[in-house]
Amino acid sequence: MEIIEKPVFRVDYEMDLVDSDWLKGAVKPKRFIDFIPEQCILCEGCVDICPWYCIFMVNPDAVGDSGNVELARQMEGDDILFLIDDNACTRCNLCVERCPTGALVQSEVSGGKKRGARAMGTVPSSQKA
Repeated sequence: MEIIEKPVFRVDYEMDLVDSDWLKGAVKPKRFIDFIPEQCILCEGCVDICPWYCIFMVNPDAVGDSGNVELARQMEGDDILFLIDDNACTRCNLCVERCPTGALVQSEVSGGKKRGARAMGTVPSSQKA
């Protein structure tokens, strides 16, 4: 029978207060993917490269079918709604690196972490490359 050594547990730790200025510099706010609709050419490179399948480009009919009639009403007939599911997104930055026009960027989101899918903006189909 093999003998497995147990880990050595330390008991010589001392509690000390953390300097608040150091803590502010050490803890960075989370970054999120942001979208600039005017630069998007609807190439769907970001959708293809996302390993977590959290980026979606949705047409107005699908938005209306989802029950979000108000959002569907705001969209033009050919617009595409760009969505990111923040619960699934790990901020791996692959979509930002893949975007040929710089329409995706990482930025801070004020007001705390956003949850669920964020409607990032609509893109007119006339911008398609």
